[in-house]
Amino acid sequence: MTTVTVGPGRPWAVWLISLYIALLLILPVDIGLGVGGSIVTPARVALLAAALLAIVQWRTVLAALRRVPLMIWIGWAAFLGAALVTAIAWPSAASWARYASLVGEGLVVFVLVSHAASTPAALRTLIGLFAATMVGVAAVVLVLAILGLRYDHVVSGLAGTVPAADNLARYGLERQAGPFRGAAYFGIWLTAASALVLPAIVHGQRAMRWLALVGWLVLVVAALFTTGSRLAMTMVFVLPGVFFLVRGPRAVGLASLVVAAVVALGVSLFPANSVIEGSTTLRVAAIHASIDAVRMHPLFGWGLLSDQSALSGILGQRNYVDNEYLSIAVEMGLVGLTGFLLLVMSVVLTTLRAWRTPVGLALLLALMAILGMAVLISVLQATQGYAAFSVLAALGVMAALNRARSDGEAAVEIDERR
Repeated sequence: MTTVTVGPGRPWAVWLISLYIALLLILPVDIGLGVGGSIVTPARVALLAAALLAIVQWRTVLAALRRVPLMIWIGWAAFLGAALVTAIAWPSAASWARYASLVGEGLVVFVLVSHAASTPAALRTLIGLFAATMVGVAAVVLVLAILGLRYDHVVSGLAGTVPAADNLARYGLERQAGPFRGAAYFGIWLTAASALVLPAIVHGQRAMRWLALVGWLVLVVAALFTTGSRLAMTMVFVLPGVFFLVRGPRAVGLASLVVAAVVALGVSLFPANSVIEGSTTLRVAAIHASIDAVRMHPLFGWGLLSDQSALSGILGQRNYVDNEYLSIAVEMGLVGLTGFLLLVMSVVLTTLRAWRTPVGLALLLALMAILGMAVLISVLQATQGYAAFSVLAALGVMAALNRARSDGEAAVEIDERR
């Protein structure tokens, strides 16, 4: 089956998915045309174009998806099935819109990215594009911060939309949200991208190594001085520590972990102000209220997008869940949480097969970092974060499948020589 291409070996799918990833990470999620209560963002337009192309080329898409392990499709079916039951049990416009986003920018993104990244060259292109986009955004955020401006304010001002609420300063630094709805979310995706540039630092050609190192430094500086996120400030050093301990040089890995420990200690010893104390108090209260909420509706939860209203009702004051797993348990019950865990575990276990390759290890670390930081922030509740996670999940799975294919081809070549 021939494919439509835009040059040697460059299928349209790769270009459209690259455009989707770039727009997803550059523009705030509220920039676009309002249609039926939802916002048609430029990223969604690119995704729609890729979906239409996939329909035309359904045979090649199906061939790529057949390689994906069955347990991953079971995970998707369990998670989205639980979401559907929840939406039916607690119907509302917001609930159905959330379910549509889970399917439209979750499953669809996973399918289309898996198809686009079905070859090693395409996989490297999409990984590089993801990392380069975040480096570019981080650089712009830093420059604007030096000028006393905010990225989200500037972009929203140009688009005529309302920017995200200002994040109160921490550690004497003004927090920046970048293209996301909060500084903590920005910090998480800076951290994920910092893992993706590590293979180029070690295994790229000389010029690429230096370029990747500069990109990593930009991401680290942005995480340290613009997010105020204790998690991001620490994890940007933990990830290279683990990467270099596995891949070498181990001295660099140990040094990076030492820096991570110093940063974590320094943040913990920094004099707490009312903002930090208030954040901790709200988190503790939210955990207790979330447990109570799950006890009240243990199976299918309170309904999609209901975590904030459920907690606020229990506490008698406005609050929200800063824990992705508890948030899913509140909204979708234990059935939904089980489906989600089944999905992410199947993705992680598949990606784990590629950990011996630099790219596979980097993707595994990025995924594990996001899932780990999700304990302290509901990063996947926002559609933008959920879609970006689906991108990385698909890339991780395809890294493992491409590794398995190359190993199989190498084995066949050896047998033929014999």
